[in-house]
Amino acid sequence: MRRTLLLLLGLLLCAGLRAQQLSVDNFRGQFVGQCFAVEGIPQRHVNALCTDGNYLYAGVENEIYAVDISDPLHPRTLSSVKVYGLIRQMVVQDGTLFASARESGCWIVDVSHPEDMGLITRYETVELSTGIDVAGDVLFLGTRQNGVEFVDITDVRYPKHIRMEKTGESQSVCYKDGLLYSGEWGPHCVTVIDARDMSALKTLGTFPLQGFGDGVWISGNLLLVSTGHHLVNPAISEDERHGNGHGVEIFDLTDPQSPAFISRVGFDRVFSRYNDYWSPRTCSDGKYIICADTVNGLYVVDSSHPQHPETVSRVRFLSAEGKDMAVNSVAVARGVVFAAVWDHFGLMALECPDAYPDIREKGVLPKNASYRFPYKTPKDSHFRAWKPNRGAPVRSVAAKDDLLFAACSFGGLAVLQKSACGKITRIARGPMPFAEDVKVRGDRLYVAEGLDGLAVYEIGKKGSLKELARFRDFAADGPMAYCMWVYVPNDQWVVASTRYNGNYYINMEDFPDLRFEAQIGDGPGWDKFAADAADSRGWYPTTLYTRGMYWVNLNGRPLQDTLDKTLRLSLYDGVCKYKDDSFLTVSKGKMYICSAKDIGRPKEPVVLGDEYFRGIPAWDGNTRLSLTCRINREIRMMDLSDGQHPKLVWMEKTSGYPETATYWQGKLAVPCGYQGLLVEK
Repeated sequence: MRRTLLLLLGLLLCAGLRAQQLSVDNFRGQFVGQCFAVEGIPQRHVNALCTDGNYLYAGVENEIYAVDISDPLHPRTLSSVKVYGLIRQMVVQDGTLFASARESGCWIVDVSHPEDMGLITRYETVELSTGIDVAGDVLFLGTRQNGVEFVDITDVRYPKHIRMEKTGESQSVCYKDGLLYSGEWGPHCVTVIDARDMSALKTLGTFPLQGFGDGVWISGNLLLVSTGHHLVNPAISEDERHGNGHGVEIFDLTDPQSPAFISRVGFDRVFSRYNDYWSPRTCSDGKYIICADTVNGLYVVDSSHPQHPETVSRVRFLSAEGKDMAVNSVAVARGVVFAAVWDHFGLMALECPDAYPDIREKGVLPKNASYRFPYKTPKDSHFRAWKPNRGAPVRSVAAKDDLLFAACSFGGLAVLQKSACGKITRIARGPMPFAEDVKVRGDRLYVAEGLDGLAVYEIGKKGSLKELARFRDFAADGPMAYCMWVYVPNDQWVVASTRYNGNYYINMEDFPDLRFEAQIGDGPGWDKFAADAADSRGWYPTTLYTRGMYWVNLNGRPLQDTLDKTLRLSLYDGVCKYKDDSFLTVSKGKMYICSAKDIGRPKEPVVLGDEYFRGIPAWDGNTRLSLTCRINREIRMMDLSDGQHPKLVWMEKTSGYPETATYWQGKLAVPCGYQGLLVEK
């Protein structure tokens, strides 16, 4: 018999006392009883939860809180530590907490004394860090379209990249007995990776899901996978599929390399791009699955008979206006389920007498964490490769005369020159410890230096650098206030990004004074989507994932931006300056030439070939156009002698992840992550 309990909770918010609604639907007995907010945790954006023995850890925006749950009905908040970035998922091993934070990589925190946590270090991931798990000396990080990153944490103070394994769109990862399972969002599947030996990693295969894949969890001999948004069953109408993919799917791991589908429980139909988080956690010796299903709320599924699972409870957290607040994560203690609720609520504790935590066994641990994938450049490559010291990746490159400036993340900035025989040699180092992006305009070098902000240098003899100006005021992004990308559209403007929430437009009219004027666009920073230059009238375009291309008039006062929805571009697609006052973008095998005069008008495409002609374009000012695609790990060179009939000159697969290219003395230079800097022969 269905029983509905509607509770009104008075929660003290910064705006005053407001009544929030808690809707508890117990469908078979009263699994969920009283509910209360955990004191000492801000009643705002709680994203991630994990437990370790008698302690619960909560990721609240950019802070991690430790909570003593030895008496779960009376939790005590002990301490907190601040990081940069929005905490997405967390895991604890041997007194060390690892937290994925998307744009800002992975944070490593000492929790050996939860009452006094301490930050150890930050690890710079290949791309957006979302999924996370750990086993022995190896950390696993799901980095969305780029796949799973494997990290050596033998010494947690100095995590080191082992290698990447490309998958469809890794959102969550879970390890057991040498196998890693990765939930793939867009491809609606799970990837199975043999992770027993880091020197012999290989993908064993994938198996399909009925909804978009997200959270993965292992309980005993069962694999649980949360799905969201859209069903992929072609037998029903597209309208019925839309928003109807929410649920949890159960697989048998008797053959762990080829999980067998057992059953699925569907949750309520909803579609919202407001916080897309899905995660399952088991409790009570696997009898129940506790599921965070974003704005759908929290679901409890009785899985004691995996062939016939049944939803026994649903909890919704409603604002005073009746809007559903997203449940982003869940964790289980004895007699209590904790829920991370977005906005107004915070960390909520739900009394659940039948719940007690499961012990998750990881079994056989991976070996050879000291292995480093070589990221080779073959002899028949179009490129020579240069690699920095300390095993750092090359994230960006800029050219001036006979010099190249390579931003090498935690490896700093390298000043490079080519010898008579064509060998690339480092002739100097930059003064900064961290360099994520770099641009040259005139005699100035612009460097995105992370926590040290944006710096502008004068380029001297042999690449010597003298600091001229620095900008640190990224306060509009709060916990994301650090500089990761930089663009220089013209002499008057510099554009910087934290990769989180649009671009900062910074006026250089009164240089060396750098004056913030506007924050325009959207986030997160999937890739480097802004053009390399503005046109002669000050119009500057940036591609905006799924929404179109927005144009900023840099000569406007105040700055004006216009969104052109006629081009629905993907997260593969960038834009570059082209002939006259036009710009060029490529999407799904088609090339578009556009200008500020064409805003809002349909664009006539030039067909290039199959849909894999995509990526970030770079034009040499003559007839050559390169496309670098990090997701597909490939570089294409096009001949634009006949603009209506471009030709593919060559295509090369890379072992690393190619980013925005530039031209240097007529040759293409491509930053390619751990493969190094690639310079055309």
